[in-house]
Amino acid sequence: MKQLNFKSILPHLIAVGVFLLVAVIFCKPALEADVVMQQHDYTAADAMKQQSYEYKKIHGVLPLWVTSMFSGMPAYNIIFDGPTTPIQYLDTLFQFGLPKPLNFFFLASLCFYFFALTLRVRPYIAIFAALAYAYSTYNPIITVAGHDTKMLAMAYAPALLGGVLLIFEKHYRSGFLLTALFSTLHIAQNHQQISYYLLLIILVMGVFYLVRWIKAGETSHLAKVIPLALGGAIIGVAANALILFPVADYAKYSKRGGQLVMDEKIDAKSNKIESNKTVGLTKEYALDWSYGKIETLSLMFQGITGHGTHVAERDGEYAIFPKLDEKSHVASYIEEKFGAPEDQAAGFAMNTSTSVYWGDKTFTTGSVYLGAVIVILFLLGLFVVPCKHRGWLVVASLLGIILAWGKHLPEINFFLFDYLPLYNKFRTPEMALVIPQLLFPALAALAVETLAEMDPAKAMKSFKLGGIATAALFLLAGGLYMSLDYSKENKERTRAIAEVAANLQDPNAQANMQKINLKYPAQTDNRVYESFLFQAKGDTQAAQGLVSALRKDRADFFKSDILRSLLFSVLTLLLVFLLIRRTIPAVAVFGGLALLTVIDLLPKGMEYINDKAFINKDQQQAAEFGMSQADQIILKDKDPNFRVFNMAGGDPFQDAKTSYYHKSIGGYHPAKMGIYDDLIAYQLGGGTPNPAVLNMLNAKYLIDRSEDGKNEVAIPNMGALGNCWFVDAVQYVDGPVAEMKAMNDFNPADTAIADKQFQASLGNASPVDSSASIKQTSFDNMKISYSSSNPNAGVAVFSEVFYKDWNAYIDGKPAPIARVNYVLRALAVPAGNHTIEFRFEPKVFQTSYTISLVTGWALFVLLLGGLLLAWREVKSGKQTSADA
Repeated sequence: MKQLNFKSILPHLIAVGVFLLVAVIFCKPALEADVVMQQHDYTAADAMKQQSYEYKKIHGVLPLWVTSMFSGMPAYNIIFDGPTTPIQYLDTLFQFGLPKPLNFFFLASLCFYFFALTLRVRPYIAIFAALAYAYSTYNPIITVAGHDTKMLAMAYAPALLGGVLLIFEKHYRSGFLLTALFSTLHIAQNHQQISYYLLLIILVMGVFYLVRWIKAGETSHLAKVIPLALGGAIIGVAANALILFPVADYAKYSKRGGQLVMDEKIDAKSNKIESNKTVGLTKEYALDWSYGKIETLSLMFQGITGHGTHVAERDGEYAIFPKLDEKSHVASYIEEKFGAPEDQAAGFAMNTSTSVYWGDKTFTTGSVYLGAVIVILFLLGLFVVPCKHRGWLVVASLLGIILAWGKHLPEINFFLFDYLPLYNKFRTPEMALVIPQLLFPALAALAVETLAEMDPAKAMKSFKLGGIATAALFLLAGGLYMSLDYSKENKERTRAIAEVAANLQDPNAQANMQKINLKYPAQTDNRVYESFLFQAKGDTQAAQGLVSALRKDRADFFKSDILRSLLFSVLTLLLVFLLIRRTIPAVAVFGGLALLTVIDLLPKGMEYINDKAFINKDQQQAAEFGMSQADQIILKDKDPNFRVFNMAGGDPFQDAKTSYYHKSIGGYHPAKMGIYDDLIAYQLGGGTPNPAVLNMLNAKYLIDRSEDGKNEVAIPNMGALGNCWFVDAVQYVDGPVAEMKAMNDFNPADTAIADKQFQASLGNASPVDSSASIKQTSFDNMKISYSSSNPNAGVAVFSEVFYKDWNAYIDGKPAPIARVNYVLRALAVPAGNHTIEFRFEPKVFQTSYTISLVTGWALFVLLLGGLLLAWREVKSGKQTSADA
């Protein structure tokens, strides 16, 4: 029997120790008791889930339908009870049971380390590459934002890629089992867009391997690779059927399945339109967060388009601030021009908000920075790494950058949006930069591995080419530094604002500003210029001076990052030079690269995750979900089922807090129901909601600001129509556009508007008899009961959102549900006294639950079998051909 060699295990133990140590240094405050991160989106998720948690306290299970936001939607898009299998415990094991966010960065390091080993990189080289992947600035940025599922999906992504690579490299059994395991764990994080990008990487890798197999005459290898890779992926999908299938079933009914277009002639110019609906999301919405072409150099020089924001403490309060302080040109200008004290000048500089950033996005928390160490080694890899891996790593990286450009490269990305399967379901193109984030460190690690093995004379030639490429990159950065004007200003808007500000006494000044806002886009420079111009009472010269100072600050950020990256590049090249010359031990070089990587990336990441990013749990709860006076008044109402419309804050349809305490007309979710999204776009949004629509949605209370703006007040809405009512008439129209337009001027208490497709099941209404009545008798998220009494047959409208998986029963017998008023349910109710019941019965959920349960246990058995075979092989000193 072969004995385990401690010397061979030691590097892996050291790697785990390093990953754990760096994670603790980076996230030390998370180790304190009763402390949590301040994460906006995660806090919003807490608000979304609250009603489900309250339901479970009473019923013992989480509901499948939630009524706390957007008047109702499937709850399995938010949180649900899934089957318990041993695979879930493996997930906890890989994360070492660490608190958030230590677990994120440790897991990402560990999984990339495994991937690097499958590339045949020695462990001490894999360590620095793993750290580079885990601590690239995108990870702390999304972590502090609360994108936990995205971060965990990214953490498992390299491990899944490594499993597939093992299959390609003819390690069939271990590759299959690890692909099945890591596809299960990766998909379980429920971030399909990250999974989509990972699939693109695998496809590119597969094409390169296929070409190599064909050239080598190894096409018979495909008979094993394809079934094993697909089999592992299928197991991962099946084990997560409960996550994937209900959501996929729902997707075509969500806004991602298409958005209503009221005027095809306008939108058809840039979007595919079918039956007055876009095919997928609109390009304007999906591609809005596109990365600028010049901004792509942030991978090496983070401040090229200015910095975003960072977590800090000012005046004793935690907040996210731009990187301007009392030493900035903006602060100095305020001091010199107006004699303002230093602290006031610094405060003004701080309050310029997102204006430091001048890239192509509306704003940013921070640009993506991969690290100078990694980018320089990636450049070396272009000249030194054999084509076996270099080709697919480079091509896939370029694909990620092209996808991230989004609308800034319409010739390619518009085509992909229209024809690449499922691509039009996703938004935020800049997320595609996770592809180079994953692959740049891989090529960098391979470059160091190759140079460590290469003949010194040959390696020096490649080193010189890499040095030339590095010099060219810095010459490009220097040229841009000298030539850019660091402006995001709309000059036409600036002139228009100046004309208005020159005469603030003009009674039409406010109206003229509104015209300017409609005609010209308000870029960040314009916001600063406009604010200061009005404060300066029309002093155009002073306002222009402020914008000029702002541009100098932007230029300084870029220059500072050029010099910073130059220092790390020189040190990296020096270490590589010493490796080639064999001047110092190779392990010292590898350790030096790991140290440089940490010194390069951790300070950048700590601008987002630091001690100011954490807060006591109780304080966080009070700050985020403290009950207002309006909340207290509304919660005294014992009516079990009514809705609230909150107009006191910003956009009510990006508002999570209201859903914490109430059934909200608004809410916060990226995949709200399509019909409801259309209703928001044309009836509820824009600051002036249609009162008739609020009434039909049973908005019993409105929340608004008090006259002094300090408090929230609850305003009863006397026009709310309640839970259900009979109507006198049904107005049938042809198509969704006609249906939406008919709602511009109608009385929902008397008339229901329906598409002609429902005429057969709904029929015609007759005037409501004075003795007719219908009322809700019991309410449960997934079952609602009513009683009706009517001497005549009639049409009843129910203030509940229509969805295909709700079934209706009249006296226990199924009854067809019609959709009226674009989003509500309606029934044709026979004359007499009847009991009506709605039940939420999504068959896809129950089927998916069974598939996930069975597959999860089957995978566990397969893993046990694989471990048993491996143990027998170690015991006998043999290796089977199945894993050769």
